[in-house]
Amino acid sequence: MSTMVKILEILSDEDIQWLLSMGMEEHLEPETLLIKEGEFTEAVYIVLEGLLGVYLSTSGYKQVATIGAGEIIGEMSYLENVPTSATVIAIEPSIVLSIAKEAIDDRINTDPTFGIRLYKGIGTAVSQRLRKAMSRIEYMIAKLEDVIKFPEESP
Repeated sequence: MSTMVKILEILSDEDIQWLLSMGMEEHLEPETLLIKEGEFTEAVYIVLEGLLGVYLSTSGYKQVATIGAGEIIGEMSYLENVPTSATVIAIEPSIVLSIAKEAIDDRINTDPTFGIRLYKGIGTAVSQRLRKAMSRIEYMIAKLEDVIKFPEESP
């Protein structure tokens, strides 16, 4: 299980009940495509059970990350109103809660404090993903520096 703060830890019990009442459970078998890179999606997803892989075309569609229970998917596309930036495929049997973007927007309009909590949760999730990515980049740079000996600079 990921050590990342889950979005459900940020939201209130009332928020979670609303999400459950508005969302639709989707059961995914392994290798089921949930999101295709470059396409618009009408929903944001919260992983309830299972594990999903994240794939980027720039990596030759190699798996670059995993997403587990309690994590959110489709949040960047939702926030920026742009096509999705990655492909997401179930690795194992999984259940996601699909919440229509329009329903989320309606709820934010009628309950702005929900929006504050939701955006804080999304911001925290994105921040933690960025920190994790930066850590991997630092590790890769260190490994490259071990392999490639750069000439010492002269004064």
